[in-house]
Amino acid sequence: MRSPLADGKLEALAQVTSTQDQLADHVRKGDGITALLAAHQSAGRGRLQRTWVSSPGESLNLSLAFPHYKNHPQPWLIGMGVAAAVAAAIHVRLQWPNDLILDGKKVGGILTEIVDGVPIVGIGVNLNQPSFTGELESKAISLAMHRKSTYDADRIASLILERIELLPEPESWDALHSVWMLFDSTPGKRYQLPKGEEAIAIGIGPEGELIASVDGETTNVLAADALFS
Repeated sequence: MRSPLADGKLEALAQVTSTQDQLADHVRKGDGITALLAAHQSAGRGRLQRTWVSSPGESLNLSLAFPHYKNHPQPWLIGMGVAAAVAAAIHVRLQWPNDLILDGKKVGGILTEIVDGVPIVGIGVNLNQPSFTGELESKAISLAMHRKSTYDADRIASLILERIELLPEPESWDALHSVWMLFDSTPGKRYQLPKGEEAIAIGIGPEGELIASVDGETTNVLAADALFS
C-alpha cells in the first residue's frame, strides 16, 4: 500500500483542534502536507461525531491523507487497511470497522473521511493514560495500563507508517482479507444498526461489509455502531 509520505510530508504540531480537520485543510490547499501528528488535540473526534478525550502527551493523534487513492471506489478499504497496519504496529486486535481492542476494551480507533475525493484516515490510540473513570472505566484501556510501559507517539507513528508500506494494494477486500484476519475479533460482537436494531456479528463479507445476525436472520451491514458491554 502506498504510504502518504510517498506523496507529501509529515507536519508535527504541539496542539491542534482536530488533526482530521487541519489535514483536510491541507488537502484542499494541495500544499503537500499528507500526514499530521499532534501532541494534543483539543477537539478530537471519532465516528458518529463522538469526542476523543485525552490530556496532552497521553494519546497518539495522527491523520494520514492518501492522494494516491483519490476517488477510490471503495474508500473504506483504505481505512481498514490502515487499521490492520496499526494493529500490527502496536499488537492489538481489530473489530469491524474501526475499533482497536486490547483485553476486550477499546484502546483506539480509526476514522475515515473523504475530502475532495481523497481518503483521510485519522488514528487515535490511548498510549499513556494511567486510568479511565466514569463511563470509560469499563470500556477503555491504554497501552500503558496493559503493558506497564511509557510510549512515545513519534515512535508509534513511525511504526504505523512502516507497516502501511508492507500492506498489499487495497484494490479489493480480497487483497486485505488475510492481513485483517490476523487480528480480527469481530465475530460475536454486538452492534446497533442505524434503525436501532441490535445485531450480532458473524464475520466480514466480500466487500468488507459486516455480516451479522438480526433476530436470527443473516444480513449484510454497511454501517453500524459497536456496542461495548
